[in-house]
Amino acid sequence: MDTETAYYPGMATDKAKLMVYLDPACKDGLGKLAALENRSMSNYVETLILEAVNRAIAEGKIQPADTDPEEGEK
Repeated sequence: MDTETAYYPGMATDKAKLMVYLDPACKDGLGKLAALENRSMSNYVETLILEAVNRAIAEGKIQPADTDPEEGEK
């Protein structure tokens, strides 16, 4: 099932799948925040994660995914 998602067979994606467990109240709040921006919860969470990773890279906390500290940039 390389090019199909579990929930939408036939929908191609090259994105990694991540499963999380949330308190029901937190999930409800997440849904409300996503709806305010007219986004799906999945897309909203992806956006939050991208912002956090980019911020950590900018602050020097982590290296970009395509960079190995031993080898330098690829």
